[in-house]
Amino acid sequence: MERREPDDSYSHVLKYTGIFGGVQGLKIVVALVRNKLTASLLGEVGMGLNKRFLNVSEILNSWTNFGLPFYAVRRISELYEEGSDDDLRRFVGVIRTWSVWSALLGSLLCFFLASWLSGRYFPSGESHTLEIMFLSVFVFSLPIEAVECALLKGIRRLRTVAAIEVFSALSTFLFTIPVYFLWGIRGVVLSLVLCGWSAALIHLFFSTRIYPYRIRLFSRSVLLEGWPLIRIGIPYVLAGVAAAMATGEVFRYLGGNSVIGLYSVGYGLMVTYAGMIFKAVDADFFPRLSSVNHDAVRLNHAINQQIDVCVLLIAPVLILFIIFMPLVIRLLYTANFLPAVPMAVCAVFYMFFKAVTTPMAYTSLAKGDSWMFLIMECIYDVVFVLVLRWGYMQMGLVGAGIALSVASLFDMLMIGFVYGFYYHIRLRRRTLGLILPQALLLGLTVVCAMVGTPLYKYVVGAVCLLVSTLFSWKTLSPQQPFIASLRERMNRKK
Repeated sequence: MERREPDDSYSHVLKYTGIFGGVQGLKIVVALVRNKLTASLLGEVGMGLNKRFLNVSEILNSWTNFGLPFYAVRRISELYEEGSDDDLRRFVGVIRTWSVWSALLGSLLCFFLASWLSGRYFPSGESHTLEIMFLSVFVFSLPIEAVECALLKGIRRLRTVAAIEVFSALSTFLFTIPVYFLWGIRGVVLSLVLCGWSAALIHLFFSTRIYPYRIRLFSRSVLLEGWPLIRIGIPYVLAGVAAAMATGEVFRYLGGNSVIGLYSVGYGLMVTYAGMIFKAVDADFFPRLSSVNHDAVRLNHAINQQIDVCVLLIAPVLILFIIFMPLVIRLLYTANFLPAVPMAVCAVFYMFFKAVTTPMAYTSLAKGDSWMFLIMECIYDVVFVLVLRWGYMQMGLVGAGIALSVASLFDMLMIGFVYGFYYHIRLRRRTLGLILPQALLLGLTVVCAMVGTPLYKYVVGAVCLLVSTLFSWKTLSPQQPFIASLRERMNRKK
């Protein structure tokens, strides 16, 4: 298999951030049409119900996936760097075998615990036992898709991963809208099943062309070889369960499906759309970080480099979202979801702080330190639930948005302090010098959007957007050959 040396330059980081950012932009266009139709067909109640079913499936997947996707990326990336083709092919067979067992376990738990899950995660008086039993088909597809995606990321087939993102978005649109149109809310689970399996099959189509699909479900040697993965993955399982249950607890006290629908829209606007930047972190950065996890100097360099790019790219996007949030809501959903605007505005720092935290947080995963990952995740989940509950009780959805930002700030400070002590992670002065100005511009935009007049919001917001964009452009352009050449052409024309 042909290999190229990993590129640690800004150009490489920007290249794949641009690729996955562009893919997310295309997905947003597809989602714009899909969400508009979905919101019209299902309303707030249907959107909230869909979110509850997704949460149940995430909990079950977290219980049973044993951290296989994370470990697969890490180990495959190491084997790929070493050039061990035979070892890599053998490991692919092992991880695929265990992914099927994980899928079977998750789907069986979903089927047989359907009644308990319905009572636990849905409002009293609502029975969704039969729907949850059918949801087990969707749960089965999740580990299969995740492991195949991990395989492609580990061997650096990032363009393929980007193409799969596009195909999956289109298939989601093609399956979701007809089902909602024909069956409305009753078709929520069916649409999840169709979308989940279409994504899994698309991943399999591409990955099996590189490594044919071979599993040995009852091979003692394969099961024994994979058993250490399960042992290492137990903390990942517990961390995933903690995160999913924390979300479930939030949904329990938020109230009915309509409130959850509004919360999901406000949260999704920041995390799903503004979070397009983080797709490259997951797809490109984590494999690169895993391959240098034993080299402290290269590890620090990679982390600071990724933070620089994330902060500089996401800050202008967040400011742009704040300025045009009501228009975005009307375009992506309907006017009924406008109450989610203040929450989304107050939650923008959730994503900004995440741009700093995420590259650092991947350190424990890259090093295989699963217990550290579990401890950090559990502490954050407890703080997240307590802060969000307090914020919602005090100020409703606006308080929930503020709480999201506060919880993210706590996570950033905690990860920075603890990982700085244990892994010697340090933020460079250059990185701090990029974070602070963008944070001030973002904060000014938030204040103007919440307390100022519409004219004041647009004027000040436009100035902040211009300054933030120019600052990012000036900082990144010397590092990116394409942008540098574009700037050179512009200067010649002058």
